Formats: sequence, C-alpha cells, structure tokens
Amino acid sequence: MSTTVLTEDSATIIANDRAGLSWGICSAGAVAAIATSFFLLALGGGVGLSMAARGTSPAVMLSLGAIYFFASQAFGFAVGGYLVGRLIGPEVETSKEEEFRAAAHGFVMWSLAVVAGLLLAATVPTMSASSGAARMGNAGISNYWVDSMFRGAPNNPVVIADKAQASRILLVTGREPLAGDDRMAIADLVSRDTGLSSASALTRVSNGEIHFRDALENLRKAAAMVTLWTAFALLFGAIVSVASAISARWMDDKVGFSLARRH
Repeated sequence: MSTTVLTEDSATIIANDRAGLSWGICSAGAVAAIATSFFLLALGGGVGLSMAARGTSPAVMLSLGAIYFFASQAFGFAVGGYLVGRLIGPEVETSKEEEFRAAAHGFVMWSLAVVAGLLLAATVPTMSASSGAARMGNAGISNYWVDSMFRGAPNNPVVIADKAQASRILLVTGREPLAGDDRMAIADLVSRDTGLSSASALTRVSNGEIHFRDALENLRKAAAMVTLWTAFALLFGAIVSVASAISARWMDDKVGFSLARRH
C-alpha cells in the first residue's frame, strides 16, 4: 500500500509499504533465467552434435562449447534480471535505494536460479549418468590400459582376476610412477598370461603406465578447465543479473545509461 498526497495538479507518493524483498518476483526471474539458459544449451547441444558429425576437431568443439556455455548463461541471467527489475514496479525513493533494491532482487534471483539449476541437473537421468561416468573416469582409464597390457591373453577367470589386480595397483598409485615391486608384479602377471618374455612384458607395462598417467593428467586438466569455466560463467551471470535489474529500473525511470552520478 502507498500513502498519497493530493495537490491541485498532481498526486505524489510519499511512502510505500511494499519495501523489502519479493520472493515471488525473484522466483519468477529465476524460472525465466533457467528456462532461457536450458533452451539455449539444448539448441547449442544440437548444433554441437551436428558439428561433431562433420568431423570438427575436439579442441575446436571444446573451445566453442565453453564460449557458448558462457554466453548462454549470461543471456539467461540477463533475461531473469531484466524481468525482476521491471516487475519490482515503480518506487518513489532515493536513486541509491532503488538501485540497491534492484541489485538485491537480481542477486537473489541469480542465487535461486543456480540452486534450482543444480537440483534440476541432479534429477535429470542423463545428467546424473554423466556425473556418474565422470566419477568412474579413473577406473575406466585404468581398465583400458590394463587391457592393452594383457592384449593377446585368453579371456578366462584367471586373466580377468589378474587384470583386476593390475588395475587396482594402477588406481592406488594414480599419477605417481609405479614402485619397482608393483611394476614387476604386473609384468609377471602379463608375462604369465600372454606368454611374453619378462623383458617384453616389463616394457609393455612401462608403456601402459606412462599412457595411463598421461590420460589421468589430461582428465585432471579437463576437469579443472570445466570447473573454472563454470565458476567464471556463474560469476559473470551474477554480475549480469544485478546489472540487468538495475538497468530495468532505469528504464522504468526513463533514465538513459550514463556514468554520471545519480542523486
């Protein structure tokens, strides 16, 4: 509710009891931001699959995907922030207070969108499966290179058990070089199961170990890059949300963008 003072030729609002945070407006902006971002990501995913089918290099795909993810997040939060800023409605107050209220609503909208997006991602089967596959990445890499060490061996219970033992040893050491005893233990298993000489088996194990460590390092770098890009995208999204909400208030007030100080 508002208190209005009537004069002969105007009506002036001097108080507004609706001050404070509107969760409904923030929720509406968050829903709009999530919907816009997911639509753009789905659209970009379709384009990306088309490009991959045409033989686009993985490096180019990764770079374009990161840039597109960044842009889609920013656009989604811009839509949500603008919607929040306009839905707040006209407020008669100081410009600083108005901008603070708009910024607060934009930031809360961003927070709700991020939390809701994480919950949604956790409940979507394909995304949950992707998360599970990422957690199993090390095991998958070790299994591949262990299979390469035992290539040519029969697929019987003894060989399967030997592969499992070799894989456990690799997983425990991780990116660290194998200890001499561990390397020799795996080489003995490879030699027994494949019929290779001890020297040839040791060479195969050493090569497989090097490739395994390289693959783990590449996986670590990719995970770090994805994490950093996601953090930067979310940070930029917060800035865009606040800026969009404030600019929407300026639009309501018919104030053009300017670096000049408002009073």
